[in-house]
Amino acid sequence: MGRKSPTPEIYKGGPKAAFCIFICNLGVRLRIFIILMGLSQRVWEPSQYSRHTTYERASRLKLLTACLTLILAVAAYGNNTAPADATLAPRVPFKVQLARINIAFDKETSRYNMVKINFDDTEAHSIIARGDDMQVARNGQVTVHREHKNTAYMISDFEARTISQVNRTFITTLEEFENILKNQNWGRALYLDSFFPRFLRGYHVMICAAKDSPEALPRGALAREEDYDASLNSPKSDARIKMWQTDKDRIMKLRISTRELIIQTKQWQKDELNNSKRNPELSYSGDFDRAFTSFVRNYFGYVP
Repeated sequence: MGRKSPTPEIYKGGPKAAFCIFICNLGVRLRIFIILMGLSQRVWEPSQYSRHTTYERASRLKLLTACLTLILAVAAYGNNTAPADATLAPRVPFKVQLARINIAFDKETSRYNMVKINFDDTEAHSIIARGDDMQVARNGQVTVHREHKNTAYMISDFEARTISQVNRTFITTLEEFENILKNQNWGRALYLDSFFPRFLRGYHVMICAAKDSPEALPRGALAREEDYDASLNSPKSDARIKMWQTDKDRIMKLRISTRELIIQTKQWQKDELNNSKRNPELSYSGDFDRAFTSFVRNYFGYVP
């Protein structure tokens, strides 16, 4: 069901960036050095007013000391300055078993209203939309699942089966993510972050499309596109995992919300998605919706 994850690449800043930083720091140090030399000469110049000589020298010595401190600080800063993405932390690749969810954008309505879901590398896929749904077999055979506009808000049997299949990959990944946090395996966390945010955004759109409502899940649970890159060498991933590492409270909240989401996803599977006797007019996803929202907020650091 999973797909083979590609080998990560480690991005290193180019020589042009390093050279530009070196030149900038050199210019700052040179200007301070010129000022410093001028002040040094003036400290030991005899004053034309002998009664102010001692006071003036003391004042100039203080200023000279301050400049020395400044130039040392600039030197230290310059030695530690580098582009934010000059050297990314190493990724530890592993098999990520998430379903691939691609979002379709409707230009006429300016809304995301359809998702294409793949579970392997074949051409077989499912499409969940705000109207009719579709299933494409490996041989290219297309099956259309019609929905009446008056009942489009209900999760159909096809949508329930598809979401349940997606959830199985979601649960597996959440359990892996819980172990990553527990063991503080940040290399695996960085690698997973190349796939997870995009999945979370796609999942939100999938549920909203299945229930024919952009409010089916809270808007605060929608991962923002600007907060991630679908890339193995994104500095956004490094910044996010670094935030977790430096905030023990965040890690604890993330572990709790991960465990709660696993529990509520399994319960939703049992009560509704895998229940052949379910009433499609009733929704049993309330606890799942809250757990999903809490998880996304903790993952990205969104403020409620």
